[in-house]
Amino acid sequence: MKNTNKINILIAGGAGFWSELNHYPAILQLKKEGVPVNIVAICDINDPYKEKDRLNLKQILNIDKPIWVKPVGTTFIELEKELNRLISRVKIDVIIISTNPVYHYLYSKWALIHKINILCDKPLVITKNASFNLENAIQMQKQFDELEELYIKIKIRQKNYMFCTPLRRRALTPFIKIAQEIQKVYDKTGENIRYMNLVVNSGLHRYPIEFLKGGAHGYLDGVGSLAHSSYHFIDIIAWYLSLAKGDIAKIKVELPYVFRVNDYLKIKGYKKIKDLIEGQNSNIYENAELSKSVLNSELDFDFHLHLLDKNNNKIGLISYSCHHTSYSPRLVKYDPNVIDHAHDRNGGRMSQLYIDIQQGALQNWQLIKNDIVFYGNNIEIIGRKHPRIGQVYKKEIYEEAYEKGTISPKDLLKSFIKFSAGLRIPKKHMDLLATIENQRLTNKLFTKCYEKIAEEYERKNETKERIKISSAIELKEYL
Repeated sequence: MKNTNKINILIAGGAGFWSELNHYPAILQLKKEGVPVNIVAICDINDPYKEKDRLNLKQILNIDKPIWVKPVGTTFIELEKELNRLISRVKIDVIIISTNPVYHYLYSKWALIHKINILCDKPLVITKNASFNLENAIQMQKQFDELEELYIKIKIRQKNYMFCTPLRRRALTPFIKIAQEIQKVYDKTGENIRYMNLVVNSGLHRYPIEFLKGGAHGYLDGVGSLAHSSYHFIDIIAWYLSLAKGDIAKIKVELPYVFRVNDYLKIKGYKKIKDLIEGQNSNIYENAELSKSVLNSELDFDFHLHLLDKNNNKIGLISYSCHHTSYSPRLVKYDPNVIDHAHDRNGGRMSQLYIDIQQGALQNWQLIKNDIVFYGNNIEIIGRKHPRIGQVYKKEIYEEAYEKGTISPKDLLKSFIKFSAGLRIPKKHMDLLATIENQRLTNKLFTKCYEKIAEEYERKNETKERIKISSAIELKEYL
């Protein structure tokens, strides 16, 4: 470690759940390995020194004694002033962005201007009220393009500069296995993906009063479940399509169904589970005055991605369904002091995933996951190939797939920091740290989905003269 540069880190959102669960354990491991890493500042609306239950954070505070920066305001100019005051006091080499996603763009832009290496949680960009304000939804792509342009300019002069996102599913062995098999058949036959069906069920029921809570998976900023974890699954779509594009030239995005917070409250979708947990005389939890931003955020949705060739002939269809108001074993009662009950082991959050991929007549893969969050991560994959191509049937089960035989988010964070310190890291790790230019199609699909959700709201409510948007994505521009 003699030639290793000392790495000073700023963690934006460093008093939060994900920093405690992932970032600090990885950093503490690096310290044990002798990597000279130092948390010099934590930027968070909450004082990290008052967080009593975060044991990893407590160790970091005792060892590094980082400066607490409380962000003021919500504009780039306001945040820039605050962070510029910080770098006038301490040198910063790396920023880890783990804030509410609507602030990812602001922190990333500041770090790019100062050429500070960036590791940003997903999604890279999202704007407030994108669920019902089409102008705001359209702004997402503009912000992404701005960040990419800044990044490209830096890379011309600074080859080792890093701006990346650890996209977890790309590192998991079952997903990699399917990707490899798709690639093999495509290389051999040229057959593209024809159909793909993804269903994600999360079981995240909230009482009306709980929609008043913030956090990374909250609804106060006018974006909902699409912003929470869907970026991972949209990235899977983009990844697999890039491996077997074939004659696919365009994707036409349609939104056949969206179910918003307001729809959920109208039918009292929470009532049956609330009565089981809290008792039937707990109507106090139903009394909440919610903002327009919360009421119009999405909970459940279904997207259809029509695959077209250059002559607009239909080639196939990808459907993506995400349901928050699905089965939930929630047992934990309402607690006014808890930001997100889903972080509790008995919070009822589910990790149910079903993927079915049809590569024409030649290959089919299915991936199935059905776990209660915090109680295991087991994945089963089933593959079938045409007899003239390879093994007709294959079934594999991966127990604890997020930790065993895979590269974890902690591993990727450690490699990112080591790379920033001038240390060599495994090429595989480097490939899995998705840089901004490798997320072009993922971000475009994600942005287009928000445009369609906002468009549906404006069309339904006729709030103003409607903005016309294209539903089509030209693949050559993003792959």
